[in-house]
Amino acid sequence: MSNIYNSAPSAYEFPLLIKQLLNRAKTVSLDQEIVYADKKRLTYADLFTRINRLANVLADLNLAAGDVVAVMDWDSHRYLESYFAVPMSQYILQTCHRTRFFTPLTMLKLKF
Repeated sequence: MSNIYNSAPSAYEFPLLIKQLLNRAKTVSLDQEIVYADKKRLTYADLFTRINRLANVLADLNLAAGDVVAVMDWDSHRYLESYFAVPMSQYILQTCHRTRFFTPLTMLKLKF
């Protein structure tokens, strides 16, 4: 018995990777504005610049592919940048939520 399945006619012709979410915006929406909670406004072009800047900072840290990058943020423009920059740089994104057990000082002392 074979486990080969044919793709549905409406299936995408490319693998569904994180970077694919941005490819359309790169081609047709560079000047479209992104608004985050009426606090931050930037265009897709600005977002791509910030994603690339974060990816370059990560590359300078001499991490290996598959290393975990912890981000202590959520639902912000910074997290959006991390959401794309970290996995597109071949690292694993781990969101850490601050609790009463982890103050900023103790987080600095932790070794992952």
